[in-house]
Amino acid sequence: MAKSAPKRVDKTQEELLLKNHERVGRGLIFLAQGLQPFVEGQMKKFHGDDWEEVAKECLGDKDFHIESDRINLEDSQALIQVIINQRDKAFKSVLGRNQIDLVFKLRDARRKWAHPRWKDWSKLQEFTPKYAYRELDRMYQLLSAISAEEAAKKVEALMQEVVPLLQGKSQAEDKEQQKLIEEKTEGFVGREFVFEAIEKFLTSQPNGYFIIEGEPGIGKSAILAKYVQQTGCVAHFNVRSQGITSVERFLKNVCTQLISRYNLPYSSLPSDATRDGQFLAQLLGEVSAKLKTGERLVIAIDALDEVERTDHTGANLLYLPTRLDKSVYFVMTQRPGTLPLTVNTPPHRFDLMQYQEQSLQDIQTYIRGEIKKSSQLQAWIDEKGLTVEEFVTQLANKSENNFMYLKYVLPDIKNGKYKDLSIESLPQGLEAYYEDHWRRMGMMTEPLPKQKVAIVYFLAELRDPVSRRMLAELSGEKAVTVQQVLNEWKQFLREVQVDGETRYSVYHQSFCDFLYRKDIVQAYGDDFSSEN
Repeated sequence: MAKSAPKRVDKTQEELLLKNHERVGRGLIFLAQGLQPFVEGQMKKFHGDDWEEVAKECLGDKDFHIESDRINLEDSQALIQVIINQRDKAFKSVLGRNQIDLVFKLRDARRKWAHPRWKDWSKLQEFTPKYAYRELDRMYQLLSAISAEEAAKKVEALMQEVVPLLQGKSQAEDKEQQKLIEEKTEGFVGREFVFEAIEKFLTSQPNGYFIIEGEPGIGKSAILAKYVQQTGCVAHFNVRSQGITSVERFLKNVCTQLISRYNLPYSSLPSDATRDGQFLAQLLGEVSAKLKTGERLVIAIDALDEVERTDHTGANLLYLPTRLDKSVYFVMTQRPGTLPLTVNTPPHRFDLMQYQEQSLQDIQTYIRGEIKKSSQLQAWIDEKGLTVEEFVTQLANKSENNFMYLKYVLPDIKNGKYKDLSIESLPQGLEAYYEDHWRRMGMMTEPLPKQKVAIVYFLAELRDPVSRRMLAELSGEKAVTVQQVLNEWKQFLREVQVDGETRYSVYHQSFCDFLYRKDIVQAYGDDFSSEN
């Protein structure tokens, strides 16, 4: 029977293996650069003028390493062979047991680098980030032991290239945050007055906390996402609807970014890195010490009010430091209200609600931009006998300067949901819009649509995205009924793929809050809790 062809590895994984193979190869070159003068010096010191002849006898591949009867010790393989064969003679007094053990292990690493086997390659058994870092670290230890500082620094630089690949944050999590930023900044306009205020704070203060406050839907998350997009700063987004609310998730995310971005000497997060805020504070101090004049570290954190506080009661929210090092800043967002944050210098609070005129201008700019992109909007305006500017002015008034309102109402107009209504009849503000949708979905009819209430309750209550199958199990409804409700509420939901399965969560926390305030939803929750 013919043998089956070896299974191909994923293209991205293959590229990672090749890159790590290359890094180990470069490390071996730097190892040879550091070892050569050390080996030649020790051999001369121990064997005198006969050192080359003794060294030749140590080599397994004499044809390759001997040229015109002269030995060539520019290759790590030859240097390692000489050390191993002379470990009890020329190198006994200068290399201890640990260093000799490193040499033996590096001999094996050099063999694997020079002769990679396909079956190991395809199974990802060699040249993974962990393997590459371990072997580079052994090179670094050996070079440091013999005081080959220049070569050791070169190897250390290679190690730092591998560090980000070792961190707990996966590529999937990176992509998820990037996807969130792109989603939040789609169609973004204006807000220059906020960015100017942030920059003024950063340039006028040696360190500190800058907090953007505002009501739900006013655009806080979009502003922060745009700031991250523009500056590339370290960032963490709390999202209750996706279950991203824990202090552990925050510490893991931010500490990983700091280690990776600033080449800090950690191959992985310590086991106690998320126990409290000590490791984060330590990293902030290390980064501060590395910053040059004029440089600064900015960490952006969204939605402080959505953070789960039960896992660190009594401490600062997210274990944020009481004292910040020089040139370290946090730019954060929250709803109005008091949160547990005690710091040496009071945070600078920027209240978006105090900038109604500037916000109105940005709202109007956004509406004009949407009209230009949509023939349906233009047709609705013409049908209602309005000019563009009349529509812009009146809809901006209806929105109450709330971008989330526009995110819902403009698509509804395009899709014909308001074809029989005048602009005066549109809901006034985000809360009224939610009420209107609640009514249009039949949630106020008699008898009460209990199956819908049950499904909506679990969508609002669960902290992680949930599948149709799980919603059916929890609510006791058929999957087809669940899907019908999901379709009706689709505009308020975020869909994600997890293990090939579609899962759903409420898009914006303001809608969760609206559902919580509904007596009928609360009543269902009470009944469910008592039954379980």
